[in-house]
Amino acid sequence: MVICGGLDLAARPYRPTGVAVVRATSDFKFEILYVDEVYSNEEIVSSLVKFSPVAVAIDSPLALPRRGGLREVDHALIRAGFRVLPPVWASMRELTLRAQKLMKVLENYGIEVIETHPRSSVKSSSCSSVQELLEVLGINVSRRLTRHEADSIVASLVCVYYKNSKALVFRASNGEIALLPQICQHSL
Repeated sequence: MVICGGLDLAARPYRPTGVAVVRATSDFKFEILYVDEVYSNEEIVSSLVKFSPVAVAIDSPLALPRRGGLREVDHALIRAGFRVLPPVWASMRELTLRAQKLMKVLENYGIEVIETHPRSSVKSSSCSSVQELLEVLGINVSRRLTRHEADSIVASLVCVYYKNSKALVFRASNGEIALLPQICQHSL
C-alpha cells in the first residue's frame, strides 16, 4: 500500500492549485483520499502532510535551465512527441520558483518530490481523456472535478506508478519527468 500526492500547481497563490492524495495497493487499486483546490503554500502543505504521503508529483518544472529556454529533459519529452512550455517564460519561471520552495518544505517532511506533466501523462497512458483514465483504473469520483483537481489526480497517479517503478521516466543531467505508462488499450 502506498499513499501519494499530486499537485497541479498555480504560479501565484491567488490562483487555485489542485491537490489530490490517493492510496494504492500493490496491484494498482486506487482510492482517492482527498481532492480539492487550495491557494497558499501553507494550505498546500497542510492538505498533503496530514495524509503522510511517501511522495508528491508536481505539475511544474523543478529546475530552471542553465542556459537557453529548455532543459535537456524538456528536449527529451519534445523528441518523444510531448508538448512542454519553456521554464524561462515569465509565468513558468514563477511556477518553477514556487515549486522549488514547496519542494524544500515537503522534503523537510520526508516527502519525495517528483516532476510530472499531467497532460502528457494522459497522452502517454493512451487514454483519450482524464475521465477515460479514471474509468479504466476503476476510480469513481462522486462530483464534477475542476481542471486543476483532475490534473492533480493524474499527478498523484503518476506518483504511484513512479514509486512502483512502473512510470515512464525521462531523465537528463538536469532533471527527470515521470509520466504514466500505457494504461488504456485501444483496438484499431
